Amino acid sequence: MKMNKLFFILAILLQLQSVLNAKTKFSDRQVATMIPKYFARDHNSPQITRTRVYAEDGKKVLHLDIEVNRNRFENQMEYALSAMASVARYALRPFDKFVLIMVPNSRQFDTEKVDAKAKCTIDYFVFKRFKNDRWSKQCVKIEKI
Repeated sequence: MKMNKLFFILAILLQLQSVLNAKTKFSDRQVATMIPKYFARDHNSPQITRTRVYAEDGKKVLHLDIEVNRNRFENQMEYALSAMASVARYALRPFDKFVLIMVPNSRQFDTEKVDAKAKCTIDYFVFKRFKNDRWSKQCVKIEKI
């Protein structure tokens, strides 16, 4: 009898621990509204012009348009992808792809589109499981539009 009670209490404690460790999940709309708040924390962050969540070819996409300063182009691209990865990992249903449109503040430069695989981008920026070379070769594609 005492052994059954002990197993019952142990089972309840293990379940309680897993419930407490579970991270909160957010809807697509909530994730899209969190992105501008994430950018607002840093005064050096690029200006957001558009945030969207949509489906394309059966894949869930987080899309972000930003205005970039060509002097800080590389840092702003990485900042935006890092922000997308940090916030998107809390989505109820995981994202498959990140799309980042970078509109320069000068007419001399072309607008660029970054397509990034969501899972490996999250692994690179959040969990540090990828090296920069591997991430840039396997996960990211940059093209001028």
